[in-house]
Amino acid sequence: MLKYIELFKKGQGIPQILLPNNIFFAILLPVMDKIILQKRELVGKKIKSLRNDNLVPAVIYNSKAESTNVSIDKGTAVQLYKTATSTTVLDIEIGKKECKAIIKDFDIDPRTDQILHIAFFQIDPKVPMIFTIPFTLEGVSPAVKNNLGILVQVLDSLTVRCTLDQLVPNIMVDVSNLGLPGQTICVNDIELPKNIELIHENDATATIVTITQLQKIEVIEEEVEEAEEGEEGEEGEEGEGEKEEGDKKEPGTEESNEEESKK
Repeated sequence: MLKYIELFKKGQGIPQILLPNNIFFAILLPVMDKIILQKRELVGKKIKSLRNDNLVPAVIYNSKAESTNVSIDKGTAVQLYKTATSTTVLDIEIGKKECKAIIKDFDIDPRTDQILHIAFFQIDPKVPMIFTIPFTLEGVSPAVKNNLGILVQVLDSLTVRCTLDQLVPNIMVDVSNLGLPGQTICVNDIELPKNIELIHENDATATIVTITQLQKIEVIEEEVEEAEEGEEGEEGEEGEGEKEEGDKKEPGTEESNEEESKK
């Protein structure tokens, strides 16, 4: 908690939501319906009785470094653990209050794999923050359709700054104009949603997708065939050499003694 407060106070200008050693990244991914959290008074050793009631203790932080002790149904907690990630935006309800949040941390018992505690982080929809938005390719590339090249996606997401209200689930990239090998689409070739700011200026010239030329496989096959023929030739020469040596009769054998007695 202290580390979180220190990181938050160090922010300048537009606040960046900082978790221990990480900048906050989020992608809008539907996981389940609204997550119900209940405020709890039990802390410390008394939490054991909470777990006996099939509830998991949790806490939710906000951008003002405030925290609220809550609990969550064990079944819902297990479902979150299996499906949600630290980049999933969740709809949270605490009593009559609703908010958006992400999961900051799961505390798991290493012996039983039981969920001991969950930490949530509340998102302020009016505060610009850093998000990662994935690219989604659409259309068919003529170069790929005509077997002129292969479509290679170099960049799969973009880091931006915006408010939660301005956040989009993905950025569409139309590849239907990529007709020749060597053609590319960069970030500055597409139209970004309004009020979304790039975090890194160099990202504007970054390549999203490119068409690479198909390689000729025939040349490689010829080289393999030549290598195999060379190996077979060497094996044949070795076999002939062994046969010639076998034809020579060694002195002291039965065959050589019979020939000497005939003489």
